Amino acid sequence: MRRRHITEEDVLATLRRPLEEKHDFENNSYKLYGHTGDGRKIYVAVKDTTWGTQDPVIKTVVEVS
Repeated sequence: MRRRHITEEDVLATLRRPLEEKHDFENNSYKLYGHTGDGRKIYVAVKDTTWGTQDPVIKTVVEVS
């Protein structure tokens, strides 16, 4: 399996304008879905207590297959 790079710009764009937002109660986070510059779908998991603040805490970034 090949590992592909997700840029900081991709993550910041997803945080600014997520395509979809899901609250993950089990992991105390929000999953924010977006796309990379080359069209791959990603989600950015953000700590739920910091989502909606000026400085959200990012838990993980994952490419969705």
